[in-house]
Amino acid sequence: MVGVSPIGIATASLTQVPWVAHQTFKLGYDTILSHLDSPPEDDLKNFLGYCEAWALAIESHHQSEEEIVFPFLSQKMDFSGEKAQHEIIHANLDTLLATIVAAKDNPTTFDATVLKNLMVTLREPLYTHLDEEVMHISASNLKQAQFEEQHLKDMNDRLEAYAKSHGDPFLLVPFMRSHTPAALKEIWPPMPWVIRKVVIPYVLALKHSGHPNTALYVTHKHIE
Repeated sequence: MVGVSPIGIATASLTQVPWVAHQTFKLGYDTILSHLDSPPEDDLKNFLGYCEAWALAIESHHQSEEEIVFPFLSQKMDFSGEKAQHEIIHANLDTLLATIVAAKDNPTTFDATVLKNLMVTLREPLYTHLDEEVMHISASNLKQAQFEEQHLKDMNDRLEAYAKSHGDPFLLVPFMRSHTPAALKEIWPPMPWVIRKVVIPYVLALKHSGHPNTALYVTHKHIE
């Protein structure tokens, strides 16, 4: 039948969604790092808000994996490596978040060099994890582990429900949406048309829009 993938829809979702999410994290990382040699001092609040949104997006993504994805897939696959990687990443990410929050509370404590060093330290374990995890949950590996399509669909449904009930949608959804490649915005993140076309650009984005000259923070223009 035309248009039907050779792999199941649930399998495709489980393998493709992490790849897209991981690309948003890489884009966010590169954006932050590229501005730390000459940070936007006149728009520091929004810049730090962007940094915080990036870090919280990773944190939320990993929490959903720890709660839903890993327990399910660990029935037939070994995810001890990913769990160990999470521990290393979040030891660094926690320090990074604390530094960002402290600077937001007291901008005089902001030190671009300190933040850049934390980001540089985080890059290798983060990028290695993002790449290796996508390879591990490839369609071929899921097929080899003999997961049933219906069971994968049930897990995806639980994962979607978890995502909807955790995290700040006014922060995470605009961030993820603004970093999704244009070619994928019609299908990811998965959400009703009215949310994608109306609520996000005209409600969520405006709530978090920053200085009109900044290209860093989530704005109406970026999300359309």
